[in-house]
Amino acid sequence: MRMHIAAWMSALVFGLGMISSLEAGVWTSGHGDIDAHFHDGALEIGLHFHSGGVGAFGGGTLPEGHHEADEHQIFVPGAPITLPGTGWDFAGNPGDSVWFLPPNNDPNKPYLGWGAEELDPGLWSNVTFSLLSVNGPAGGVFSVFAHSSGVPNVKLSSVDGFAKSFSLPGGSHDHFNVGFNRAGTFDVSLRVSATRISDSQTFSGDGTFTFYVDSVPNGGEVPEPGSMAIFSVLAIGSGYRRLRRRKMS
Repeated sequence: MRMHIAAWMSALVFGLGMISSLEAGVWTSGHGDIDAHFHDGALEIGLHFHSGGVGAFGGGTLPEGHHEADEHQIFVPGAPITLPGTGWDFAGNPGDSVWFLPPNNDPNKPYLGWGAEELDPGLWSNVTFSLLSVNGPAGGVFSVFAHSSGVPNVKLSSVDGFAKSFSLPGGSHDHFNVGFNRAGTFDVSLRVSATRISDSQTFSGDGTFTFYVDSVPNGGEVPEPGSMAIFSVLAIGSGYRRLRRRKMS
């Protein structure tokens, strides 16, 4: 009987602990970049959180430094704008709601930049970020753009006919608007490439970044605590019952 209770209690702790660790991986505020860096002979693209780390879903901090592209998710909160008409087709259809991360620091949103700071301009040239694919809600559009005097300058768009790449000088770092015209989960696959000046060799690296738009999901990567705990309890409870039957037979 004691073993039975212990197994069920372990399942509850495991299930709730799993939820806590998954939700804690969502970036919600603070300064970080999608960045290029050269490591162990390979060019890589990932997340770089600046000094002090960044805010995480549910409180807490994600540590500063480099992280794999798929190690954390990026939260794009509510308060969308309505897409204007002419000249904004790269971001969706006229009248669409667009959730966005701005190029300036909003304390309630991730301050997402694009970084080539760790690629010395004396050693690297042609640092380019390219859009490979977007997997998201039906009709969903991902876009990256600068905006000046009402005129957008498109850097990336998942809409056919618009820019699929942009370049930064080695050693530099910049910020742009990052927009989504649907609520939901977007998996955005990107590539960084750069040329090593000493031998003209081109290197590249790919990564997929997950954005949670408007809300953090209750399924998939971040399941509801109740459902995860129940699943764990049922799984371990079922295993205990099978073990008990074998002992009785």
